[in-house]
Amino acid sequence: MTRLAPSANYQVNAAMDVPILRYADQDGQHSVPLNAASTSIGRSPGQDVVVSDPCVSRQHAIILNEANVWTVVDRNSTHGTFLNGTRVQRAELKHGDILQLGSMDGLRIHFQLEIGSGLDAGPDHNSVSGLLSSMASLAPSSQLNSLEGSQIERLNWLLSAARQLNAGGAITEILTTLLQLTLQLTGVERGFVFLRKDSEMKLALGLNADGRIVEEDSTVSRRAMQRAIESESKFSISDTTADENVSAWASVMINKIRSIYAIPLRKRDSKSQQTELLGLLYLDSQIGVGNLSEVDHQVLDTIATEAAALLHNVLLAEEEYKARRAREELAIAARIHSGLMPITLPVIPYAVLQAKSIPCLEIGGDFYDAIMLEDCVCVGIADVSGKGVPAAIVAATLQGIIHAQLCSRQSLPDIAALVNHFLCTRNVGKYATMVLLKLFADGSVEYINCGHVKPLLVQSAEIRELEEANPIVGLLAGATYASARCKLHPGERLLLATDGLAEAENSAGECFGNSGLGAIAHYEDVAEILDSVARFQAPNAAQDDCTLVAIQYNGLQA
Repeated sequence: MTRLAPSANYQVNAAMDVPILRYADQDGQHSVPLNAASTSIGRSPGQDVVVSDPCVSRQHAIILNEANVWTVVDRNSTHGTFLNGTRVQRAELKHGDILQLGSMDGLRIHFQLEIGSGLDAGPDHNSVSGLLSSMASLAPSSQLNSLEGSQIERLNWLLSAARQLNAGGAITEILTTLLQLTLQLTGVERGFVFLRKDSEMKLALGLNADGRIVEEDSTVSRRAMQRAIESESKFSISDTTADENVSAWASVMINKIRSIYAIPLRKRDSKSQQTELLGLLYLDSQIGVGNLSEVDHQVLDTIATEAAALLHNVLLAEEEYKARRAREELAIAARIHSGLMPITLPVIPYAVLQAKSIPCLEIGGDFYDAIMLEDCVCVGIADVSGKGVPAAIVAATLQGIIHAQLCSRQSLPDIAALVNHFLCTRNVGKYATMVLLKLFADGSVEYINCGHVKPLLVQSAEIRELEEANPIVGLLAGATYASARCKLHPGERLLLATDGLAEAENSAGECFGNSGLGAIAHYEDVAEILDSVARFQAPNAAQDDCTLVAIQYNGLQA
């Protein structure tokens, strides 16, 4: 089997210890050695590394060399410096790290230690530097040229291969380079890279010797792949006809496969020494037998190991990027959800409104609203079943419906019936409890309670619950609803709360309950009431969203 000659010659230099920044822009590939005490990066032409991106500040970041420890420092940039998907102010750089300035979608700058740098202590046959060290030790450096031509060829080829691998940034680039290099080395007809996902091996990329993309088919020996995974080492057969066991495999016999190389891609944890299976490299050929030397096998193993390490870093960076984007989107959703509730409650000549909502997660399913009409003020509070984003989406939808209906002066029973119909006819799997009321200037109140925590009427002599209730909205199609009435006198008020307050538990498993809320109902500030609930359940974390609305009636004379 023929193998392509190396594209360039490189000399082994054990003293080479200068890291390099590598990146590609519209002007091509760039390599910037970090051989100074500091290297500046920014948009200004006077910087050592100039990045023409409007998101990048003029003096964006600097890389410092402090006793052969390289550290990136953000220089109070506008849009931040990101290391492997995480925004940093100051962080130590390691081989394979990816820097991005101003945006997670911006230019990817790779921090790489030069091959054979000697910065990693001790030879390791599972790394490029280790293999180079072991090969170079065959003879003193002064006699390196006396090594056999084939060994020098493999050494040069491996150096070129390592540079190509490290130039890749995204997963597709790394996998493409990995397949191209191993197809060159082995001379087989095709290769596949499988990545582990949910305990299964899923095809990530397939190439033939001509560089064309190929799809996985039944000719791939899954049995060989399984043998490699189970043994945690390379499974290789140069000539399947010479092995009675392998030649009897159905896939090998039917498809006349002559040579197979299946190499697990594993990342070893330097502390625990445990390995993590990331994927598998599979190569095979139907034409000729394999003819790899011992050095070739070492080179093949080393390339797979280096690719696994790079792949691990990129996967971590992408996972962190996805998690960060999810956190950002969740924060935006939380701001939108919070913004849908009134920032400033209506100022009413005859009453004072207070309200506050605290989600137990980043975003919640509770909401409140208050709308001032010509003859009354409308107040609503609701709690959608569940927590988090799904509950918040339904809550935002219901809030829009209820707000529009109150503004159009629909009756409270009609609004409840409409919300119930909406939830029952949509396949969202959610229901809600709510209280809607209208407070008029003379203190009269019309309210409707749909399965919600009973409102508390706080009077001078007593605190009582408003008992009238209706079915929960979203559970019973065709349910009917009716409102009730009560009267407020000056100085009296109503408290509307969600069950996150009533069901708050302390360490002894005791619930705060409506009785607990009644005991502090005289507190003037709703924030003080919510703080009391939080102290009651401390150190336990809140298990549900907490929302509280207080309506203080002061009378017309106010």
